[in-house]
Amino acid sequence: MFKLVQNLTVWWPVKVIEPDPEKPGSFVEHSFEVELEILDRDYSKNRDAMRVELLKAAEADPSEENLKRVQGELDAFDTASFTRVVKNWRGVIGEKDEVIPFSNESFAAALKLERIRVALNRAYQDAIDQDKARLGN
Repeated sequence: MFKLVQNLTVWWPVKVIEPDPEKPGSFVEHSFEVELEILDRDYSKNRDAMRVELLKAAEADPSEENLKRVQGELDAFDTASFTRVVKNWRGVIGEKDEVIPFSNESFAAALKLERIRVALNRAYQDAIDQDKARLGN
């Protein structure tokens, strides 16, 4: 039986790829899990349209000053989007192997790292990719 829920949340793996400090020129993959809220189509389409409008502003005026302004707006927009969909995490530890609990502050600190943003974006896209589900992951 299918249970229709308005706000679907799921735990999903996030794979972060970063330079390996032990092997120069190599990369290492680390993973943790996030609890994601899967957004409805209308909300997603609206967010996509808003992001496209920001990108159009960069195309309309490619001056360095405008590109910096638009980049700042895109960063803030993407941060708000991540904050909207990520509800929790598990498997995140600090430099001294201490567990880092999910909070607004710890998540904001993580979002300052581009490799985290890329990994979160990839994880959300994987979570909503119906083609991948049909292929058996």
